Amino acid sequence: MKVAIVTDSLTNLTAADLDRYPDVYYGYLNVIVNDKAYAEQKEINNKELFRMIDEGATYSTSQPAPEEFVQLYTKLLQDYDYILGLFCTNHVSGTVNSARIASTMVEGAEGRITVIDTNTASIGVENVLLRVCQLLEEGKDVEELIKVVEFYKTHGPMYLYVDDLNTLVRTGRLSKAAASIGNLLNIKPIIGLSDGKLDVFDKVRTKKRVFKWIVERLREDVSKSGKQIVRITHVNAVEGANELKALMEEACKDQVEVHVGNEIGPVMAIHFGRGGVGACWMPDQYNI
Repeated sequence: MKVAIVTDSLTNLTAADLDRYPDVYYGYLNVIVNDKAYAEQKEINNKELFRMIDEGATYSTSQPAPEEFVQLYTKLLQDYDYILGLFCTNHVSGTVNSARIASTMVEGAEGRITVIDTNTASIGVENVLLRVCQLLEEGKDVEELIKVVEFYKTHGPMYLYVDDLNTLVRTGRLSKAAASIGNLLNIKPIIGLSDGKLDVFDKVRTKKRVFKWIVERLREDVSKSGKQIVRITHVNAVEGANELKALMEEACKDQVEVHVGNEIGPVMAIHFGRGGVGACWMPDQYNI
């Protein structure tokens, strides 16, 4: 059976991974700047986005409409037997709902499309998606792939920290006064996914303490479920990403496989701002 994998552009796979797995396709979210829509990854990048924001542009984001997925599904089903959709949690983006609605609108698609809310986002979806691609190469069937995804929905923590609290002011999550005090004290909120919802897990001072906090969570999961596959992302902070990678490898040795991927794309970068770093991981071995 020939299977296509469809995901959202928040996943933002590296060029190397897209070359290796050519059966992966995107539904693109949009950044709207000064009332003009740009498909992230295709029509705008973080550098261009933040330049316009610095110049005073208004901005927001939007998800793809179901019709966009109808067009994509219709085209793919001409060449593929089955489509497996792996999408960001609907608590972060409603894209999965558009993808699911579209799956009911394509003529002749009954039983040929499965859309899953992965309960994670960005690098979390990336981790799950790449495992699915590996299993497809090994000849696993769709039923097993779906069970694997369901397992990882509850075994894939993700944590990100906000470096500039003014980002939270711009998105309405923090007052200017609180941001000013927090920046003065060098406070870094650690935001993570709990049951698919973004929540503040802790607030610590300095990037060094953030990384220590994240590494301790990773060590705990290594002790519970063995080797972990880790993916790290960032917003204009590749040095910080590589620093966190080194700390993880030093702390956990051969019990981690750590990858530094692309920057977070423009849609999520709006909410986390420049300088932030995030990490997610999942057990190398799954139990279904």
